[in-house]
Amino acid sequence: MIDTYATVESILNAKEKRAQRQNELLARFGDVSLVSLSLAIPGLLKLSHSAVVIFDIAVSEIRLLLAREAVTLLAFESTLERSGAEGIFTCKAHSDVLKKLTCQIEEAHPLGRFMDIDVLNAQGKSLSREAFGYSKRRCLLCGNEAKICARSQTHSYEALHRYIDVSVQTYAWKQSMALWCKRAMKTEVELTPKPGLVDQENSGAHRDMDISTFYASIEAIVPFTERFLEEAYRYANEEPKGAFSRLRRIGLECESAMFEATRGVNTHKGMIFCLALFCGAIGRLKARNESFTCKALQTEIQALCAHLVEADLLRQKPHSAGMRFFEETGSLGIRGVAQSGFALVFETSLPFFRERCERFGEENALKQTLLLLMSIVDDSTLWSRGGLEGLAFVKNEARHLLHVSLRPQDLDEVLKRFDQTMIAKNLSPGGSADLLALTWLLSRIVES
Repeated sequence: MIDTYATVESILNAKEKRAQRQNELLARFGDVSLVSLSLAIPGLLKLSHSAVVIFDIAVSEIRLLLAREAVTLLAFESTLERSGAEGIFTCKAHSDVLKKLTCQIEEAHPLGRFMDIDVLNAQGKSLSREAFGYSKRRCLLCGNEAKICARSQTHSYEALHRYIDVSVQTYAWKQSMALWCKRAMKTEVELTPKPGLVDQENSGAHRDMDISTFYASIEAIVPFTERFLEEAYRYANEEPKGAFSRLRRIGLECESAMFEATRGVNTHKGMIFCLALFCGAIGRLKARNESFTCKALQTEIQALCAHLVEADLLRQKPHSAGMRFFEETGSLGIRGVAQSGFALVFETSLPFFRERCERFGEENALKQTLLLLMSIVDDSTLWSRGGLEGLAFVKNEARHLLHVSLRPQDLDEVLKRFDQTMIAKNLSPGGSADLLALTWLLSRIVES
């Protein structure tokens, strides 16, 4: 849904629905005021990545304001649609007070120019900015009255959206990167069908989780991605070994939050490890004002993981699936992948995914990339469920399917049959799923 264009009709319908919902809330709660949040995003791309970041920040700012002013919040609801992001706060407070306070957010916050915060009194009347001494909204680019520029189409939508994106990267890069991480995890779990994995149709070879478990896990993880970024940014000049230790401590907290959200089910333990490293590398590069290129990210991750295999696999007794996998097979697993700077992703799955995207579109490319990863990854999750025989079976089958000349429309049927086989054998390629999410993430954030 994000980064998809709305229609004029859907935007007009959303406006009507918003007015109707406002009236319903006023009728239900009586003597209250409403804070109605939308975004000043020009054109038909109302729900861009940057728009979602701004909306989330606006919601947080309004919540903080209400708490600081001891305003009673009776209800809050929000929607994210192609027609835009909207939120309504039902408050027990005088509308004049709320309007003065929300205008301060619009004026003072670095991203306030993109926030359209209306306040309605108990009679449903929307209060104007001018009545409280504030000028009409100004154009994002030239400073003239926004309505005049919009009416005459003085600026292109491309230029306006470019300005919004630059503003978000300047003032909210951590929130933006955290949203990319969230989208990557959601993109992976929602991809359907997937052999042996949880998706929108079934739970694959898993009996203790479904897609709702993954959604809960993702929501628990996202706040920690910002912590990874912030910690790495703050201590960017620290030597890599110390930085890795800091990231690992936060990662352990993140694991605890995941297990609490999923009631003890391991949905993303491997993904948390990967995100800690990627976010750590990104934070350190950002602090040094370096570009997020493949080479820069890979080099930074290699530095963070310089002695990971030796420290984790050679000097400790095996107590995890990855360590037992190494003990019995000699495979370095995800630690080896990390110590290489995720060469498998940067040098194999990412270019493959990009090439297939151009030929077949993103969804089909993701499914083919998953097969590619399944065919080459020494996946400790597969080994723990099916031993070396199960791992070999999955690799060979995925390799075979990848090289069969399939029409895009036939791929789903083949994957569904593979899924049933994986379920029957109790096999799940969780490691490949994590690397698929990272591949998608990199395709969106790296500059070259």
